[in-house]
Amino acid sequence: MSKMWLGALVVGGVIYVTLKERILRRFEMKGGRAVPLWLARLVLDGLTCYSSFMGVREVSVGGELNCDRSKKYMIVWHPHGFITWVPFFLAGKYALDAQPAGERWFPVVAPVLFRIPIFGEVLAILGGRRVERKVVEKLLARGDSIAIQPGGVKEQAKTSEVQEQAFFPARLGFIRLAIRYGVDLLPVYFFGENQLYKRVDGLEWLSNLINKTTGMTLPIVTARFGIPMAGPIPIPTDIHTRWGRAVPVGPREEEPSDEHVEEVFCRYVTELRRLFREHAKDCLPPEIANRGLKIVRLDGRPLPPEVNGPKS
Repeated sequence: MSKMWLGALVVGGVIYVTLKERILRRFEMKGGRAVPLWLARLVLDGLTCYSSFMGVREVSVGGELNCDRSKKYMIVWHPHGFITWVPFFLAGKYALDAQPAGERWFPVVAPVLFRIPIFGEVLAILGGRRVERKVVEKLLARGDSIAIQPGGVKEQAKTSEVQEQAFFPARLGFIRLAIRYGVDLLPVYFFGENQLYKRVDGLEWLSNLINKTTGMTLPIVTARFGIPMAGPIPIPTDIHTRWGRAVPVGPREEEPSDEHVEEVFCRYVTELRRLFREHAKDCLPPEIANRGLKIVRLDGRPLPPEVNGPKS
C-alpha cells in the first residue's frame, strides 16, 4: 500500500508541475492575470503582514512619483539583494495598484523561481513572469509595462550588506529591448534590501555547489539571531523606497545600434547615481552610505564619469 501511495504521489506531482507550467505559459503568451485582482491583493496583504511581523517594513516612499501616464515604462529595480525580499513581500503593491505610472505592470524574474513549491505559485498570483527573451518581448509587444532587475544572479552572488552595488549585463539587453519597443527606463531603489542578511565570507564554494546542483544562486548568509541560511527570518530593517526620474530611450529602433545603447546606458547610470546620492544618507547607515554605489559592468567596459561624487 505504501508503494502505491508513493507512486500516486509522484505521478500527482508530475501532473501538477506539468499543468502549472502550461498554465503559466498560457498567461505569458496570451496575456492577462492568473487570478482575480482581489485574490492577488489578499495574498499580497498576507505577505506584507508577515514581513511586518518579521520587522521588515517599508517606512518611507519618495523620489519622482509624478510620471507621464501616457507612456509605457520598463521599471528597473535595484539592488538585487540576497534573496530579493522587498520586491516579493512589499513592492507587489506598486504593480497591483498601478503605481507610479497609472498602469499595472509585470515583474520578470528567474525561471527557476517558478519551480519552487508555493513560492512559484505566489509569484504567478502576483503577476510574475519568467525573464526569458520571448516572454519579455511578448509582454512589451502587447504594450504591457514590466519590471526587471538587470544584475540578476551575478549581482545576487556578490551581494554584500556593507557595499551597495548595481551590476549590468554585458550586452545591456534590457536597454536594447527598451529601445526596440520604445519604453522609457524608470529606476527604483529599495534602500535596506541588502541589510536583511549578513554574508558569510569564505563559503563561495558552497554557493557554487548549490548552483550546480539546483540551478539556484544562494549566497551563504546568516539571518536574525545569527541563524544560518534562515531566509524567512530576516534581520529587522526599515525599507525606504525611492523612485528615480524616467530615462527616455529616444526613437525606436528594431536593431538598436551599439552607440544608441551606450548613450542610453550612460544617461541611465547618471540618473541611478543621482538617485542614490540624493537619498543614501537618509536611508542607509552612515558608514554604508559613505561608501557610495559601486557600478559593475560585466563586460568590463568603462563606466561614464560621475558628476558631483566619487567615481564608481
